[in-house]
Amino acid sequence: MDILTDYANWKLEKYDLVTTLKELDSNIIKRYNNVIAVLDYLYSQVVDKKQTLSADEEVIFNTGFEYLDNNFITIEEVLNKYFNNNIKEAESCSKTINLILYTLDLEDEFLNYVDDKDKNIKDDLKQFEDFLDEIYNYLENKKEVEDALFVKLDEMTIKIFNKHHIDVNPIDSIFYDIAETYGLLDDDSFDINDYLNDKIEHDKTCEH
Repeated sequence: MDILTDYANWKLEKYDLVTTLKELDSNIIKRYNNVIAVLDYLYSQVVDKKQTLSADEEVIFNTGFEYLDNNFITIEEVLNKYFNNNIKEAESCSKTINLILYTLDLEDEFLNYVDDKDKNIKDDLKQFEDFLDEIYNYLENKKEVEDALFVKLDEMTIKIFNKHHIDVNPIDSIFYDIAETYGLLDDDSFDINDYLNDKIEHDKTCEH
């Protein structure tokens, strides 16, 4: 699998960034811990143990690596544009950055289920883009978003996804389940649903 070589090269290219984020115990990297754990496990099965991946495992590896690569492109763009590649400074806005990344994930998932040339989804996509503009405005001012924006995203996506009869199933959640199946979860394992629910519940608590 050439993609295994691509992944090894990717890890070398991102080594400094990933290592720094981990050393800072950054919330930016935590949401990818399960994906990285699964990819490392499958990579080791082939390279170290000389085993062959099943067809399902090849799909898992391809999907996880593509997801990881796309997300880190966004992270690097954010670091460069808003923080002059100062990772420590970016960590002070980790909640804002995570909300951007999660919104992009949901928008991508939406587009995976619909025809992006369909005029009927124009208003739905505009809602995603308007919401992203709102969050990026926080980055412009180097501010953390309020938890209320997590509620806003939750309500917006439920409405859009229900309208098109789509079940929300983020890749983060899928890889949490896969990591659990392989026995890879540990105390640092990140469950995106728990994270989002915590923000939503915190906002509701603050309202009272």
